[in-house]
Amino acid sequence: MSTEINVTLYCPICGQSDFECNDNKSYVKCNNCEREFHGGIDELAEFNHAEIENEVQKYGQALLDDFAKNLERKFKNNIHLKFKK
Repeated sequence: MSTEINVTLYCPICGQSDFECNDNKSYVKCNNCEREFHGGIDELAEFNHAEIENEVQKYGQALLDDFAKNLERKFKNNIHLKFKK
């Protein structure tokens, strides 16, 4: 399982995801509506908090599901241990 979470950030004004930024991402500008984010990627991430949180929740659930599946596989021949689904 990958440890990287990818989230597409969207402009809160026009809803597009096409941005340009400087090298250290301290300044971001939407290429569609030309909205400038002087707080950089951090400001844009604040506007996209719900999307980021949703991806983190999905990743966490996938991690738990993967762990449960591996645990069940390891103990599948154990007569003293049964797993409920």
